[in-house]
Amino acid sequence: MISKELINTYHNWFDDYIGRFLNKYPELAGNIQIKANHCKKVSREIVAITKNLKLDEREILLAETIGLFHDIGRFRQYVKYQTFSDSKSQNHAELGIEVLTEKNILKDLTEETKEIIHGSILNHSRVEIIPGNNEKIIFYSKLVRDADKLDIWRLITEYYMVKEQQENKTLELELPDSDEISEEVLNVILNKKVVLKESLKTLNDFKLLQVGWLFDLNFAYSIQRLYEKKYLEKIFDTLPKNEEVIQIQKIVNEYFEQHIETFSIK
Repeated sequence: MISKELINTYHNWFDDYIGRFLNKYPELAGNIQIKANHCKKVSREIVAITKNLKLDEREILLAETIGLFHDIGRFRQYVKYQTFSDSKSQNHAELGIEVLTEKNILKDLTEETKEIIHGSILNHSRVEIIPGNNEKIIFYSKLVRDADKLDIWRLITEYYMVKEQQENKTLELELPDSDEISEEVLNVILNKKVVLKESLKTLNDFKLLQVGWLFDLNFAYSIQRLYEKKYLEKIFDTLPKNEEVIQIQKIVNEYFEQHIETFSIK
């Protein structure tokens, strides 16, 4: 069982681990810090979802652990390859399991709990959750996938607002910033499906992939929070105002109308 003391140990270990990267690679510190902040914020987002679901303390602390460590492989990936693109380097979720196993940070947990953490981390960045997983892995995978998306929306919309002054090609997966939108990407979004990263040809394609994550959210709280934060509106503000994009925006608005509740999230 994960106690409050143990989760504090995990946060302290995480801070020390990131600190070593920051000290060793000062020239890469900007993106290392961005990802470190992301991990911390995902751990808070996942706790908010679990509390909304009225889970018990044991379940909440397990979810928080998964949120904190879900991207722990990103740091090894980035210093080795200077990219966050798995297709151009290594799968960051698999690297994360490698780090957790190598550092033996989960040594105080049962094998069952370790399996849930590892399985959820492996599932968090896949197009779909592997259906053969046990119910607990599937549940916690859904939690971390929602929390991860919510904070990426925050991160990426903040970036789009300052892009002209502070361009960061790593956050854009090194994709060309042109007006083009791929027909394949448009068709996927119009069918309310999730775009595959392999289909991306431009930054606009990547923005539509981020819009399409809406259709992969698992919990009502997540949809409500996305709606109230207006993240998708901010992404649409950066896209061309053509007929296809207007049609996608209409589909998104209709989806929100069908799924959001009347309460507000504080």
